[in-house]
Amino acid sequence: MHNYKYILDNIKQAEFIAEPFPHLEINNFLSEEHLAIILADDQIHFEPKADNQQLYEALVGNGWKIQQFPGCTPSWEQYLNYLNGSYEKGGPDVGITFRLKKIKNQVVDGLIKFLNDDDFHNCLKEKFDLDVDTQIVSAIQKNLTGYEISPHPDIRQKALTYLLNINKNKEIESQDCHTYLLAFKPETKHIQENWAANTHQERGWVPWGYCNSVKTVNTNNTVVMFKPSSNPASLHAVKLNYDHLEYQRTQIYGNLMFDQQVNSAALQAINVLD
Repeated sequence: MHNYKYILDNIKQAEFIAEPFPHLEINNFLSEEHLAIILADDQIHFEPKADNQQLYEALVGNGWKIQQFPGCTPSWEQYLNYLNGSYEKGGPDVGITFRLKKIKNQVVDGLIKFLNDDDFHNCLKEKFDLDVDTQIVSAIQKNLTGYEISPHPDIRQKALTYLLNINKNKEIESQDCHTYLLAFKPETKHIQENWAANTHQERGWVPWGYCNSVKTVNTNNTVVMFKPSSNPASLHAVKLNYDHLEYQRTQIYGNLMFDQQVNSAALQAINVLD
């Protein structure tokens, strides 16, 4: 039986990075053995495809399903219209995300179950000082080209986000398909001040031009983790432009959401700490 608990030590030993907002960036997050199993798994990574129809058939045939996700359409047909130029770029929901629903490999399945279990969940809560009830979701996802989410700090109902790159092809690290961490420009910092002062208002997306990109998380087997905040704003974004027929941006994606039944006073306290 495989032991995944070394992941907890990786989190506990990691030091927070302050800029552009408090976050963890942990290299070599998975063991060499576990990463090699993921990269060799032909359910997760497959050979280049000749066209989008072949790619779609490979995804669906391997247990991937379209995932409803911010910035994404749930319709393959609409997504093809965007790729073919008959759907205006910049229109709503033109990206697409697939989530692996049925994992065949027992080691990979065990890893995802571990990332949804109490030990991992509680480790994240302790590391990020979350003392309210949360729910965790971890899954393997692929984002195809065109997927874009403008800079945003995440909604207030989200307690934590983490993204782990599990790409097979080394050259993808240099492609425009990774997560940006950003900071407001001096002339737009009033937005994050307003978010901090008005905790009853939701935090939204902002134009790219309002922000400066501070870093890009593009290295394979690297995870970024952060607790959404208002000031400094936990601004992150993606804007994918790459050839997904060769390979696809693949991640283990996870988040903690505040329990709907959680004490409202505790949530208010967390928002004030932003």
